[in-house]
Amino acid sequence: MQYKEFKDGVQLSRLGMGAMRLPVKGDDSRIDYESAKEIIDQAMKSGINYYDTAYIYHGGKSEEFLGEALRDYPRDSFYVADKFNFQADPDYERRFGEQLRRLKMDRIDFYLLHGIQDSFVDDILASGCVEYFDRLKTEGKIRYLGFSFHGSPETLKKAIQYYPWDFVQMQLNYYD
Repeated sequence: MQYKEFKDGVQLSRLGMGAMRLPVKGDDSRIDYESAKEIIDQAMKSGINYYDTAYIYHGGKSEEFLGEALRDYPRDSFYVADKFNFQADPDYERRFGEQLRRLKMDRIDFYLLHGIQDSFVDDILASGCVEYFDRLKTEGKIRYLGFSFHGSPETLKKAIQYYPWDFVQMQLNYYD
């Protein structure tokens, strides 16, 4: 596996593992644990150390699965990315606590404000969530704070200027 230095000596695998489309038994919320666990085990064996999930993936079961699947590995051998989806539920304090419980972890390594768009950038920046998550960074419950983005260049500039983010995940589309 190839790795790239992020910052602070953190070496991220160039290939990450997303937990949005895991094998299921029937509907999307019924993750096929055995098949999905084999995928995670193979990813770890292959040197992948970046795992991405979100509160809403697999009907809310992705975080639980990922936390359980990674329990077999030392916590310093992988990084977890998770997301706050303002549109799904603006109660950021309750949501973050629930995410830690689902993951059965004491921190989230890469935490993103998910899918910032022109239509709600002002609402999310005014909500107090950035200041709350910044406090959680100070407490060590979030290691790096960033956002994923799906908006216009003007909105991107507004978001970037709001806070000294650790990273930004850009949605790129060849068609655009």
